[in-house]
Amino acid sequence: RRDRRGGGAVASGSAAVTHGLTGGRPATPPVLPSVALLLVALLLVALGAAACESDPRPTPEDAPRASGAGGAATVLEAGEATAQIHRFDPATLQPGDTVLGLTAEAVELTRVLEDSVWVGSVVFAGDLVLHGIYQRHPDWPQVALPCVHVVQPASVARIPRFPPDPYGVSDPRIWFCFANAEVALELISPDPPREVVIAVDRYWVVRELTDAYDLAQLAELLEVGPAAVATLAGR
Repeated sequence: RRDRRGGGAVASGSAAVTHGLTGGRPATPPVLPSVALLLVALLLVALGAAACESDPRPTPEDAPRASGAGGAATVLEAGEATAQIHRFDPATLQPGDTVLGLTAEAVELTRVLEDSVWVGSVVFAGDLVLHGIYQRHPDWPQVALPCVHVVQPASVARIPRFPPDPYGVSDPRIWFCFANAEVALELISPDPPREVVIAVDRYWVVRELTDAYDLAQLAELLEVGPAAVATLAGR
């Protein structure tokens, strides 16, 4: 906002009162033009402040978020980049250990070479609520499985992950397909893709030197959102 301030300087001192030589009445002091200018300037300032307070232009906080398929996917993918990732130590993880409130039910991990990346799988058991984009496997129909790309930051932070892959073989995105795919397909079709909130009770974290993906056992479909864009296509 920009205030306008102005007005001339108010003359100081008192106006002289002149009497006639024969005892006439005193002359009336003239109205100073600077006083009128000051009043006009104050009125302009008040009008400017009122206009700023009623400014209809949206601020960044008031601007509506993008809605629909493209907007939702964009917002969620941006959030994924800033989500906190919780990683377990493959060298020390044992069955029965707890990570993020989930129990390591089965641990099958190995190294091809002594200094190579850890590969294999860990099955975590426990209640896990996830929010993501429900869609076809990117190799559909060769792989006819419904999958979920987890992109909401809070959901990403709930899933235990391997340490970073120094060779860049693993897909950095967090997504999984359903171990009980028939249950998921009976509840909802992956075409078109949709935002969903689901509960799973078992999660397989998988890493291999070739293409691999996580698995999850669907326990409940909690919420179905609007249609979205397939975010796994062209991975």
